[in-house]
Amino acid sequence: MRAIGYFRADANTQKNGAAKSSIDFRDDFAEYCDLNLHQQIKTFGDLNASGNGRYPQYDQMIEFIKESRSNFLVVIPDSTHIGSDLESVARTLIFLENNGAKVICDDEDFPAPLQNAFHVLGVTGISKTRSAKIKESMQARALKGQGLGRPPYGYRNGDSGILETVKNETAVVELIFKLYTQEDMGLRLIVQHLNERDIPTRRGGKWNVVSVRDMLKNPVYMGTYTRFGLRLPRAHEAIIPPATFREAQDTTRSRRPVGRVSRAEPFLLSGLVYCGYCDNKMMGVTRRQSWRNKDGRRHRGVYRYYQCQSRNNQSICGYHTWRAPLLEGTIVPQLTLALQAKQHNLSDSSNGNQKPELEAVWEERVKNAERRFIQMMRKTARGAAKLDELAEHLTELDNARVNAKKATSPGADEDVLANWQDVDFDQQRDFLLTHVARIVVRDEMARVEV
Repeated sequence: MRAIGYFRADANTQKNGAAKSSIDFRDDFAEYCDLNLHQQIKTFGDLNASGNGRYPQYDQMIEFIKESRSNFLVVIPDSTHIGSDLESVARTLIFLENNGAKVICDDEDFPAPLQNAFHVLGVTGISKTRSAKIKESMQARALKGQGLGRPPYGYRNGDSGILETVKNETAVVELIFKLYTQEDMGLRLIVQHLNERDIPTRRGGKWNVVSVRDMLKNPVYMGTYTRFGLRLPRAHEAIIPPATFREAQDTTRSRRPVGRVSRAEPFLLSGLVYCGYCDNKMMGVTRRQSWRNKDGRRHRGVYRYYQCQSRNNQSICGYHTWRAPLLEGTIVPQLTLALQAKQHNLSDSSNGNQKPELEAVWEERVKNAERRFIQMMRKTARGAAKLDELAEHLTELDNARVNAKKATSPGADEDVLANWQDVDFDQQRDFLLTHVARIVVRDEMARVEV
């Protein structure tokens, strides 16, 4: 394959112990091409970044690739030569591959650039050496079947590190499996059963559907230890017999709908609506019903509404709902007034030291986008996802940062709201995410917070 060599010898690569002279790099690049039967085309090397933070030789390499209109293999010593952190490595890699260049590291152990980036750069704020030592220690404990981190409900970490049962929690685990396999109860009914009888979680809170579902599929309860790809049967005392655990898995599979294709449309206010009674989020629900009139004609109806999640997931709170068209139509006039009041408050010097709630909301949204990006980068590095999926998460991260800035400096708000009916769904959704912190609803009222 036609190969191009590229390297940087600036403070970034020196900091990571990867500094090379131009002679060393060219020799290594020539040897790499000879060993792998690649055709050497050209080499580029930057000793330092320019005053505007650009790398002149890198820019020349990009122009060369574009003008050649050909595919190249770009060989680099390691990932620090195309970025100083995981995000910049990902951006450069995506850009190069979109321009017909495949990147490879001259590293026998970590030739794939994303894997190399995690090895050489690590995750921001985490020491690579410390991280490696921790992982080695955890793997050693896993080989012995010793508990790592917080033990699952029903167990505690014993003095030897092996999981030991907790008597009062064991009884609850047995009850959950019994209700599911013998009493034929669904997840929501089990949650309702536990909460109505004031059986608390380990932290003293209410049970929810997710926690019960995760317990029912966790093999730890039949004495099997699983971690780092290991599966050690009879590693600790079982709470549930293996036959009961398998019965629970069979029950789960039998209850899954087969052949159902969901075509539910997205909800405009998804993730923004909170119940005014329990402060939990309200989720969008679509119900389809069909019936026959007295004349024998069949009719169908589709009902869309927002419902408190506590009702479904924890069997607490009440049956609080709002029809979707009504709530979505109610918030627009309120949003207009709320934004006007916000602009007035921002211009009031007495509020200058107050941090707007929406700013805090957007800080959390950006952090979540950054977390999802790192997770996808790990997934892509191990070959479980494609580079274009990573690019989508990078775009999501960029959008989150841009919208976070918009949230603190609203521009043409009045124009968007005045022409709300002519704005498409995506634009409406972006506008709401940018300017609305949350929408609190009770049975007879809805309040927009910006």
